Amino acid sequence: MKKIIFPIILFIVQSSLCQAPVNINIEETLQKIQETDNDSVKSQEYFKLSEKSDFTKDYKAQLQYADSALKYAKRAKSPVLQLQGMQAQILNALIKNDTARVSNLYKELFFVAETNNVSNLNEVYVINKLRHASYLIRHKDASSDSILVMYKQILKDLEGSEKYDLITEVLSRTSLLHRNRKEIGKALNYNKQEAIFAEKSKDPYLVAAAKVTELDLSYQLIPRPIKAEDVRPLIKKALIAEKFMEKHDILNILMFTRLYLAKFYIHETSYAKSEEILLAISDSLPKNIVFSKYEQLCEIAKSTNNLESYRNYTLKFKPIAYATNRAFVSLNVHNFLLDYSIKTKAKDSANYYASRLEENLAKVDTTQFLDYLYFTYDVLAKHYTTADKDKSIQYQTYANNINRNIIENQKEAFVNIVKYREEVENLQDENTSLNDSVSFLENNFVLLSILSIGLLALLVFVYKKYKSSAKEKIEVEKEKEIIAQKVARKSILLHNKQKVYLDDITYIKSDRNYVEVHTAEKTIVDRSTLSEIAEQLPPNFIKTHRSYIVNKNKIKSISGTVLYIQPDIEIPISRTFKKNVVS
Repeated sequence: MKKIIFPIILFIVQSSLCQAPVNINIEETLQKIQETDNDSVKSQEYFKLSEKSDFTKDYKAQLQYADSALKYAKRAKSPVLQLQGMQAQILNALIKNDTARVSNLYKELFFVAETNNVSNLNEVYVINKLRHASYLIRHKDASSDSILVMYKQILKDLEGSEKYDLITEVLSRTSLLHRNRKEIGKALNYNKQEAIFAEKSKDPYLVAAAKVTELDLSYQLIPRPIKAEDVRPLIKKALIAEKFMEKHDILNILMFTRLYLAKFYIHETSYAKSEEILLAISDSLPKNIVFSKYEQLCEIAKSTNNLESYRNYTLKFKPIAYATNRAFVSLNVHNFLLDYSIKTKAKDSANYYASRLEENLAKVDTTQFLDYLYFTYDVLAKHYTTADKDKSIQYQTYANNINRNIIENQKEAFVNIVKYREEVENLQDENTSLNDSVSFLENNFVLLSILSIGLLALLVFVYKKYKSSAKEKIEVEKEKEIIAQKVARKSILLHNKQKVYLDDITYIKSDRNYVEVHTAEKTIVDRSTLSEIAEQLPPNFIKTHRSYIVNKNKIKSISGTVLYIQPDIEIPISRTFKKNVVS
């Protein structure tokens, strides 16, 4: 099976990252500051200067301007300007990788916002909430489940407003988070909404960002190995996106679009077109663009067996890869260097790069980036064919296992997409029923008004029943408490001989021939089915979906077709089992 290795372009465009650079004259702005006594104006102008300094990478000036922006914001007693000043300081702390200062600044920022009742619709406040969420995920200080709940709350706060740029930002980040969770169906759904609101915002940068994300997600959906006909629709999309960005002079995002276009042309075996695009990309651009450029050029030379180009591209790729100081990128360039050394029979070089590759493998997460790891194991297997047959067999076995994992992951992704589409269709059916109900009310308003008068006559009777029903409710609660006491510390025994206490279980999820038993502390995987587990469970365990059973005692809240269980985990509710939840 032919494998084509490409970079996963880690820059999935976020609207906050792709705004046009601050177009201000530093001397004129400083002059304006000196000529005014208005502290609010001074704070705003210093903030603009800090943004400009960040763009020019003058980080010392950036911090000075950030400090001045905050100082004058405090003098002006403007909470929003204070948030803006702290935002600039956080940026500087992030650049210096000062995590303690970043955490303290965010605490201070949210304290100022909450004590001064800053609106949930305020742009500065929302942007900082989003950036803080990204920071927490990057440093693994929060689960993706809790961040998704936060994103949905922000979307709810913004619902009905005309802050389309902010809504687009939230949808973009939500889409990216689902992509990282391998939930491509959900990611595509949010990307589609992102594109709609980006158009409403009339901001070409946001539209361009949504287009690049769509290219990335569509590429993830293509079955492996990729065939030429699979990428042709993506080539058309990329060409349309390219024209849009050229028209609006969005050069920073345009480079990523061209990298994707070059990637698609390689899959189509249109190597000359791909090489022409890549060679036109300047080496003065950011490292992540340039190393992706040379990575793909190396792939073209490897696929066409052009050894002269292969040598030139690997030599240019090597210092760029090393400059990133990332073991994963070094592993990638060493893959090509070892492959080139094998093809040119440079034994000493091959031995050197094989040892470097094995060092890289000890430093990278081998559960990620399976395509790259397949290349690594495959080329090491070839290298050791004559020198060490046992090692060669070992690496070939690793390569075969990776290949199986890639195929399994692809199957699982498609299964999840199908499941998600079913859930979306169920939601659409419910919305249709709701719309029909609304239409009925509108068309029969007079009749319903007469009936409502008749219903008022029942009010006295209902009131009398109220007291007795309240008493019954207390009795029901007591019965529930008795059931809970009976369930307490009771347990089930799984096939793998693990004992799990019922009151520890939050929910159970099925995954083909396996089940995942989730507690607050851990997840236990057992070879079983949901129906087998259900037979052992008491009445407080309810089925909410064909793949989920939930401990009713752990439910935190219910909203439409989802429920939340502690700590803020989202569980789908299908139409078939909705009666279990509401009963």
